[in-house]
This record gives sequence, C-alpha cells and structure tokens, in this order.
Amino acid sequence: MRHVGSIIATATLLFGLAIHTEAGAAEVKVLAAAAIDHPFEAVAHAFEHDTGTKVTVEFGSVGAIQNKLKAGAKPDLVILSTAAVAAAEKDGAVLPGSRAVVGRAEIGVAVRDGTPAPDISTTDAFKKALLGAKSVSYTDPAGGGTAAVFVAGLLDRLGITDAVKKKAVPFNTGREVIAAVLKGDAELGIGFTTEFVPVKGVTVVGALPKEIEFVNEYSAYIPTTSAAAEPARAFLAYLARPASRDAFKAAGVMP
Repeated sequence: MRHVGSIIATATLLFGLAIHTEAGAAEVKVLAAAAIDHPFEAVAHAFEHDTGTKVTVEFGSVGAIQNKLKAGAKPDLVILSTAAVAAAEKDGAVLPGSRAVVGRAEIGVAVRDGTPAPDISTTDAFKKALLGAKSVSYTDPAGGGTAAVFVAGLLDRLGITDAVKKKAVPFNTGREVIAAVLKGDAELGIGFTTEFVPVKGVTVVGALPKEIEFVNEYSAYIPTTSAAAEPARAFLAYLARPASRDAFKAAGVMP
C-alpha cells in the first residue's frame, strides 16, 4: 500500500483514534470491492479493537457498488478500482485529499488441494487447460465485476467462449467461485487470486501468463456526502500501517 499523503499525518491518526472516547459512537460505513474482502475484514476488526470505532462493510462488484452510489447510498468510505475512483473524483464525489491507493490484485487460476495443477505458463497452455477441464468456475459478467468482465472478454479473444460456457459454473462473487472449487463442483476457478489465497483447501496455480495478464489497482476515497469523514480518515491512516499492509500482502494484494 502506498503512502497516502496528508491523511496519515500523526495528528489526524491520533484524533481519529480518540474519536470513540470523545463522541462515544463513531462508525465508518464502507462499500468495498470484493477482491480485497479477506484482508480488509481482518484489518477492520483490528481497527475496531484498537479504537472502539465500528466498521460496517458491504462488499460487491465494482459495478454493483457504483449502482448503489447512483441510487443514493451514502457510505463514509468507498474502495473501487482506481479507474472508477478517478471517475468519481472527476464527478466531484470525492472529498479533496482523501483518495489513496490500497493495492493491486491479479487474476489467476486455483484448484482444489490434491488435484493436478494445470500448466498455465503460456497463453496456449492456459487455453488448453480451460478446454481440457471438466468444469470451470468464474464470476458472471452480468454482475459488472471487474474480473468477470475481463474473463468474458478473454474467452472471446481466445475464441473459446462457446466451448467453456458448456461447462461453466458461473457465480456472482469470487467467494462463491472458490467455494465451488473447494467442494469439487468446479475443476478450475478463475478470478482474483486475493479471493483464493486465504481459503484453506485450495491451491493457487498462479497468475495468468504475462501476455494476457490482468492486474487491477484499487483505491479508496471518502465521499463528499460522508457523515463520518474524520473517523474515515483515521481508518485510512490505519490501513496504511505496516501491520495492515502486511495483512494485505499475505492475501495477495500487492503494494
């Protein structure tokens, strides 16, 4: 996670950590991309423990979160792909100085422990692995998720959409995708490895080969409509701590 500028100033952090004792009921409401859900939850729980400030979070695809915001949702912190955050900033929806990079996630392949790992070292090998698998799980592009849209486009580019669709096990979230792999309902799972790494019982084969790789950067911002901007700033500062960065790294979110 990169340095987040003025929001991690010591004074701001100390003020944010003191909010609970002064106000008694601080709460930060978050809408966040599902690709970072595992490490985010761990850091949020630690923040709650250390500060007494409550963090409530709703995860979803980038598209789903954008629809919630358009429908009038008023969270205190939003985490989306950096491109989506830049668009929100252009629209005047971002509190000045609050934008911060969280990290990067890459798309890869996972299998259940004890099953053969396919060769995905090249584009050709990856294509053969998909065509040779009995079942393949990935997120449904209809949900507007970043990984889902990319994978659907990739299958088209490789010319194997119809062949893979016949044995596809589509889901709305990456958690469901990896759960299908864990249960044996899908032989291969494709999605952000950040949603696969923390799950016991599965093996991340690796990221997609360089020529077709997809790495997505995520950023956070405080909306101008936030009712708890200062607690949200304190939480952003907490996310920038070395211990928090380590939690994200362990889950595959690259700095």
